[in-house]
Amino acid sequence: MGSYKTKGKTKSRTKTGTRRKARTKQKSVARHSSGSAAGVIAAAVILVLLIAGYCTAGFYFSKHFLPGTTINGVDVSLMTIDQAREAVLDCTKNYRLTLIEQDFNKEVINGSDIALEQSISPSFDSLLDLSYGMRWALGILEKNDVILSEEMIEHTYDDELLTGVIDELECVDPQYPIAVKNAEIIFSDGAFVISPESAGNVAHRDELDVAVRDAIEKQKDSINLEEEGIYDMPEVCADDPDLLAQKALYDELNDLVITLKFGDKSVPIDVKTISGWVKAEKQGDGSYKLGLNDKPIKEYVKNLAKTYDTYDKTKFFTSHAGNVVEINSGDYGYMLDQEYTVDELKKLVLAKKSVTKDLTDNSEEMNKWWYRKAVAYDSEGSGYYGNTYAEVSITEQHMWLYQNGTVTLETDVVTGNPNLGNATPMGAFRIRYHQAPATLRGPGYVTQVAYWMVFADDVGFHDATWQPYFGGNLYLSNGSHGCVNMPIDKAGQLYELIYDGMPVFVY
Repeated sequence: MGSYKTKGKTKSRTKTGTRRKARTKQKSVARHSSGSAAGVIAAAVILVLLIAGYCTAGFYFSKHFLPGTTINGVDVSLMTIDQAREAVLDCTKNYRLTLIEQDFNKEVINGSDIALEQSISPSFDSLLDLSYGMRWALGILEKNDVILSEEMIEHTYDDELLTGVIDELECVDPQYPIAVKNAEIIFSDGAFVISPESAGNVAHRDELDVAVRDAIEKQKDSINLEEEGIYDMPEVCADDPDLLAQKALYDELNDLVITLKFGDKSVPIDVKTISGWVKAEKQGDGSYKLGLNDKPIKEYVKNLAKTYDTYDKTKFFTSHAGNVVEINSGDYGYMLDQEYTVDELKKLVLAKKSVTKDLTDNSEEMNKWWYRKAVAYDSEGSGYYGNTYAEVSITEQHMWLYQNGTVTLETDVVTGNPNLGNATPMGAFRIRYHQAPATLRGPGYVTQVAYWMVFADDVGFHDATWQPYFGGNLYLSNGSHGCVNMPIDKAGQLYELIYDGMPVFVY
């Protein structure tokens, strides 16, 4: 009995504890449900606020341009459509087009100078609408440059004023015009170098006109004339492969020196001179070989002959009497064979090897360089005839033949009659050729002679058996046509002793 009560009491306590736990669980669930509902509500509120904020911003940006927006270069950030329109129109009032020219020179065309005006069509308003605003988040951080179409904006200006302004620009008519220059190879400071190209400083008038009008229409603030190609532009630049290949060819000449000797005078022909002679000739395979321009070489040789030929220079001759005679005529001396010299110089340049040539060493090879030679080369005009020569004195009517410094023949002579205009030419000559016998022909005469030794044009020594005597003043009345008349025996001796090229002095 007592046991049952105990069990009953125990059961009673168990049911009561269960009920208490259930009530606690219900309260916990209730509290959890209440917290979840509050979070949902809060999230919903935030979402609504975000949507409202986005929509509010969207509405704002449907009426205002986004940050970073430009229209034809005018910053219209956060402006309304009306404000933007005014800003674009105001910009025209102060419009300046800067022309960036060579050497950092700049010129400006002001809108006011050409009566520039701008009008915007009603379609301008379409740049802003609700859909534009609702996309604000996509473009808020981007730069947005708007260029108005020709239908939306129109620029007007006075065409005559613009034409006049362009005509007055310095780039159209510069005070110091400069022509366009291609890159080229020049010789400077002892070496071949590439001189860079440069554009001319005279703008193409028609092309400039088009560029300026286009810039005004698009409201550009500047034009770079060189970048736009408004100047004459070079066709060959410093990095041109053909130019580099030609320079490499010329560089092979940098150490070349051709030295010509004229007696004790040396004439070095170095790369500075040679640089004006050479040219690069393009081959079929695209490579280059060294070529030469004849004209500058011929001019150089012409000046060389003018300087170092001696036949036409003043000479000094010591007569039999010991007097020094100044001689300024005749053809005795050195005369360069200019054609042969040109050909030889061309060969030496193309060989690309430095060399020295003594043109007056009397070797067979060097004699080919001369059209005419003397016994010896002397640029001072005194040691040029050696000690074997013929001497004729007009006043003394006498001639002497020197061999190795000794008189081996002398005789009285009869020279040309000066009273009839037939005076024997005076000067330094050479025996051109000698012939025996010979027939002499001239105006109104044909004469047979036994010995004929020519030293000037149609003038020479010869026998004259018709002369009654020789010497004295006979030449003034019965002189020759210019030749030196001699007794036949003396003419025969002279014929045997002379040689072609021997000096003859008549004074």
